[in-house]
Amino acid sequence: MLEVNKGISGLFFTAGIAFLIALLLMPVLILIAEKNNFKDKPFLKVNSSLLKPTMGGLPIYFAIFISISLSSDVDFIQTLYLWVSSFIILTIGIREDVSFLRSYQKFIGQIVSAVIIVAVCDIRLMSLYGLFGVYEIPLVISYGISAFTIIVITNAYNLIDGIDGLAGSVGIICSLFFGVWFYLTEASAYAFISFAILGGLLAFLQFNWAPSKVFMGDTGSLMIGFFLSIVTIKFIDLNYNLQADHPFRFDSFVGPAVAVLIVPLYDTLRVFIKRMLRGKSPMHPDRTHLHHILLRLGCNHAQATGILATVNVIFVLLALVLKSFPDMVVLPALIITALTLGTITELIFKSMIEKRKEELKERNRTYRKEAKVISISKSAG
Repeated sequence: MLEVNKGISGLFFTAGIAFLIALLLMPVLILIAEKNNFKDKPFLKVNSSLLKPTMGGLPIYFAIFISISLSSDVDFIQTLYLWVSSFIILTIGIREDVSFLRSYQKFIGQIVSAVIIVAVCDIRLMSLYGLFGVYEIPLVISYGISAFTIIVITNAYNLIDGIDGLAGSVGIICSLFFGVWFYLTEASAYAFISFAILGGLLAFLQFNWAPSKVFMGDTGSLMIGFFLSIVTIKFIDLNYNLQADHPFRFDSFVGPAVAVLIVPLYDTLRVFIKRMLRGKSPMHPDRTHLHHILLRLGCNHAQATGILATVNVIFVLLALVLKSFPDMVVLPALIITALTLGTITELIFKSMIEKRKEELKERNRTYRKEAKVISISKSAG
């Protein structure tokens, strides 16, 4: 796709340029958003009384675009398609941040972008890589699964953008992992894309760490999720095609990708299942995400972000430890670990809720007793 100058210095240059551009543009975006009242939607966030500027993804997008253009010898046609598809996603995010979009409108735009990547750029899952014992698949199924993967990852990442620092921190972990792996396996083009994302997010986090000055918004979370979906698909396919004795090859092909994206993927699946069990639409917004639970357990934004980022790193390390095992071992290990941690969190949360209910009941009983004593005293008087 892109033919770039190899070398670690080139990667640091790309990340540095992206960081600098985003760092310089972010205050301008904040100022414009403040003047035009482009504020975050109150019912989607936790501290809704403190509305802050949104669309923080715009400077990140320009930072990625410019840094990649400066750091590489570009295959103009394919790179053009990449930017066209990502610009569609960016436009959807801007529109959603400025005014509401219907779900089907967002979905149509995402399908168009996914089709451009899959059918035109040929960035797709070429097989099932032995998952469920299946390898080769027809072209139309390859297109469908790849487009579905792009849409799922894009929206999963979008849904974790609920508290200060979380989406940026998870994005940094993901882009760093993919960037280093692509560099080590000499897939330089995607290493540069990953490091450009890394640089932009590092700059964004300077303004989004609690207490934040700006939110990423759908403008940023959809766009970053879209880029991460592309590098995820390339990681799976390139890893599968490495020689069996390659030192950086994972014998599990889907597992490591799931481990890297575990926080958005697990949280989205968990929330969707809970909503459907309650008879609601999976896309119906609520405050049942993991980060909301951590806040209600008493964590502040920085602590909740730190816990979830640490969990993300632990799963990446688990994938590295299980590097020589196939998906039939790695995927169950990841699922069991995620379910265990999620269940523990849920039990702690339910226990806390029950404790608060008991405290409230006891307080009400005490209040009624005091009120009764006062009433008797007044009658006696």
